[in-house]
Amino acid sequence: MVGRQLENPVEERAVVFGQYDHLVGVERPPADSTAPSDFAVMLLTPGMLHSAGPFRLHVDLARGLSASGLRSLRFDLSGIGESLAVGSLRDSLDRAAEEISAAIDFLERQYGVRRVALFGLCSGADDAVHAALQDRRVVGIFAVDGCGYRTRRFYLYRAMNHYLPKILSANKWLQLLRSALGLRRAVPESLQLGHDIREFPSRDETARQLQQLAARQVQLHFHYTGGVGDYYNYAAQFDEMLPEIKSSPLVTHSFRPESDHVALLCEHRAELVQLVTSTLRQFAANLPPPTEPARESFPSLWPSGIAAGSIAQPGVLS
Repeated sequence: MVGRQLENPVEERAVVFGQYDHLVGVERPPADSTAPSDFAVMLLTPGMLHSAGPFRLHVDLARGLSASGLRSLRFDLSGIGESLAVGSLRDSLDRAAEEISAAIDFLERQYGVRRVALFGLCSGADDAVHAALQDRRVVGIFAVDGCGYRTRRFYLYRAMNHYLPKILSANKWLQLLRSALGLRRAVPESLQLGHDIREFPSRDETARQLQQLAARQVQLHFHYTGGVGDYYNYAAQFDEMLPEIKSSPLVTHSFRPESDHVALLCEHRAELVQLVTSTLRQFAANLPPPTEPARESFPSLWPSGIAAGSIAQPGVLS
C-alpha cells in the first residue's frame, strides 16, 4: 500500500534524552527560518497518552508548526509510551516539570533553543502552567481545556442548555419510568462511571500563578471546548472566573463549544491546528531578538543509532 505523500515533507528525528537517557521523543525542524532560531514549541502528552497525542493530534500540530517555521518536540513523559519509568519519585506535576526542563536542556544543547512555548491539552495544560512557574525559559503557553471555575452564569447556562432539554424530553421521562419499574437494563459493573482524578488549584491560587507568569511576560492563551461543559460553558466565563487578569494583554482565551475535547472531527481538527499555529507564531513574533546567536548542534560522540542526547536517522514518524 502506498503511503500518503506529505506536502513539503521535512525530516523528523527520534531523540533520547534525560538524566537516565530514559525520555524518548520526536523532534521536527522548521520548514523555513523565519521564526527566531532560539524558539521552539513543546507538545506535552495528556494523561497516559503517548507523544502522538489523542488521535494523532500532536502529529498534526507538529506538521502545522513546522510549515509555519516553528521547531517542535513531542515526547513521552516517564512511564508513558516509549519513555522508561525511572527517575524522580516526586508527584506527577513536579516530575513532569523536571522532565520538561530536561527536554528544554536537550533542545538548548542541540539547537541553541533557549525560549520555549508549551502546548498542553487537559492534564498537559496543567503540566504546562506548573512547568512555566519552575523554568523561566518557558515564554508561552497554549492550554486546551485547562483549569476552570464555575460562575453564576455557568449555572444559568447549565440549567438552560443541559437540564431543561432533559426535563422537556419525553424519552428521558420514559427512561425514568422504566428505571422506577425495574425494566431498565442494568449497567455492567465494568462500565460504571468513575470519578475524574484531575484536580485544579483553588481559584485564588490559579489567579496568583497566572499573574506571576504575566508579570514575567509569559504569553498565555486558554482555549476551551464543548468537551468540558461540566465546568466551562460560555465564552465570557474566563474573564468572569479570573477577573484579576482580565486586563492583561498577555492573557487571551477562546471558546469552541461545537468541538469535542480532542478535536476528533476533521473540521474541528483543522481549526484547532490553525488556531494553535497562528497563536504560537504570534508568540514568536512578539519575542525580543535573541540576546546571543543560537549555538550549533554538538557533533555526536555516540555510536550509530539512537543514543543519549542524540538524534536518530531522519524519517517521517507517526
